[in-house]
Amino acid sequence: MEVKVKDRQSLLDMAVQTAGSMEAAFGLAAANGVSLTDTLTDGQVLDTVAAENADTVRRYSVQGIQPATALSEEEMAALAQEGINFMGIEIDFVVS
Repeated sequence: MEVKVKDRQSLLDMAVQTAGSMEAAFGLAAANGVSLTDTLTDGQVLDTVAAENADTVRRYSVQGIQPATALSEEEMAALAQEGINFMGIEIDFVVS
């Protein structure tokens, strides 16, 4: 079966939605020739894998839940200037 990716959905989102568990992301990645960390595009079609938790899949389907937890381009840009690589000693990073 195939499923279309919605905006800001990650492979982990798709694994939970279509197979009922995050562990299914490994099989989903292998089945589609992508990495766990690849950015999926809106409208991209993925082959699904066997459901590991049918109750979760059914609940998501009935309630129309389509998780989308990937960061947007704006959110990624905002994060780019943070962290240890961007700190100046005695400016942002105080040594005591």
